[in-house]
Amino acid sequence: MGYARNIKVLVFFNKKDISEEIAHSISSVTYTDNSKNAIDDLEIELENLDYRWLKEWYPDENAQLVVGIFEDLGESDGKFLELGTFYVDEPTFDNDRVTLKCIALPLNQNIRDQKNSRAWENVTLKELVTQIASKHEMSAEIHCEDEFYKRLDQDKETDLEFINRVVKETGLNMKLSDDKIIIFDDEKMEENETIEKWNIHDYRIRSFSLKKKNKEIYDKVEVSYYDADKKKIIREIITKEELEKRNNVETDS
Repeated sequence: MGYARNIKVLVFFNKKDISEEIAHSISSVTYTDNSKNAIDDLEIELENLDYRWLKEWYPDENAQLVVGIFEDLGESDGKFLELGTFYVDEPTFDNDRVTLKCIALPLNQNIRDQKNSRAWENVTLKELVTQIASKHEMSAEIHCEDEFYKRLDQDKETDLEFINRVVKETGLNMKLSDDKIIIFDDEKMEENETIEKWNIHDYRIRSFSLKKKNKEIYDKVEVSYYDADKKKIIREIITKEELEKRNNVETDS
């Protein structure tokens, strides 16, 4: 026997479970799991008929949301997806509606605002990221080989800018999600086992959009990365033709 999908959004607002109270007022939930060099974000649109979000639930600069999605598959079975912890960055009130735009980083974190200058000597990538994460009451996840740096100079950069620069020059990627600084290697991630493959004809895909730009595009790009063995930055030129080959989209009939 088949069961209709029943999706439930679980929301903790400032550590209080308000899932049942807002269950019938949620219009949409949009979650962006940024792949790299960005902060995950979340947007929730709700009814605000009693103006509660302008009163006791008013989202100030310290407002925190912990959000998850539960899919009820029937017969006590289900799947749960934890989206993580988010902080309300931009609440918008429109008559009897409210939109909460959130990011996965506390708004009062100096990690992206305060510029620092410091020399880092004889430090590994894991040590560097862990120390900075701990400084800002965050945790660190390293999904790549640990690099060693004889010296790194942080010159009037925020800690976030500094880590991002070091990671890029090392040929790695960074993302911020659920109060964590995550460092990973794209190529190593691609070697992992595929969880699921999607086809544009899949009945579960309600809609999709593809965009291609043919005018005012670059004929070539310069890519640079840090070669740990040679202890220097390597620069390469990638042509338009090479980029087009990499960006080809295949569709199965």
